[in-house]
Amino acid sequence: MNPNRRLAVLAVRAAAACAASLLLGLSGAQSVAAAPTLQLDAKASATVANDEMVVVLAVERDGQQLAPINEAVVSQLNAAIAEARRVEGVRARLGSLSTFPSFTREGKANGWRVRGEVVLESRMLQQLSQLTGRLSEKMQLASVMFRLSSERRRIEEDRLLSEAAKSFQDKATQAATAFGFKSYQIRDLSLRPGGNFQPRPVYMGRSADAMPMAASAPPPVPTDGGESEVVVSVSGTVDLMP
Repeated sequence: MNPNRRLAVLAVRAAAACAASLLLGLSGAQSVAAAPTLQLDAKASATVANDEMVVVLAVERDGQQLAPINEAVVSQLNAAIAEARRVEGVRARLGSLSTFPSFTREGKANGWRVRGEVVLESRMLQQLSQLTGRLSEKMQLASVMFRLSSERRRIEEDRLLSEAAKSFQDKATQAATAFGFKSYQIRDLSLRPGGNFQPRPVYMGRSADAMPMAASAPPPVPTDGGESEVVVSVSGTVDLMP
């Protein structure tokens, strides 16, 4: 046989073999991809008592000269923070500090108003409540809120993750059995923590204009923090296996 013709025949045979191999590969890939898939969701939730208290105390001063009243407000805020930090388990920090011009009824500027806030946070509710009572004799109690601490939330999410994972697996097993398959294979998974983590306000103070500090006794400080919901969701896709 002519060598050139022989090479041409071999090339055709090789191309045919490659094409057949490619078709087999595609057929195998299609058979794998043809496995039925299901999108499943599962979740676990718990209602947990809020264990952290957040208190905001405010100071307001009015005057003709800005520098003296600003210094007075900052001095009182610093004193409150220093006293709070002497109480075990209480975190204290400076909140907002604002300056506003004040006006007469005729709309003429007649001085300044300075308002500053201190934020106190603690998981030791009784200690913070007592401290707030002392400080509110000289400061305005602006707000009291309760929330779930990050430490407690992580503990609950770790516990709920096991429950959500088991629920997902049970759903996958039940689905496979219901459709006549022997097992399933997880293709992908997604975890989503969630729940109601918004702080629960239980006291919102009125403005100094509506309630002069010197004319009213300090309000009682609540310690019942209510509850928050913690949720862990699992979603994913599974292949049903024969």
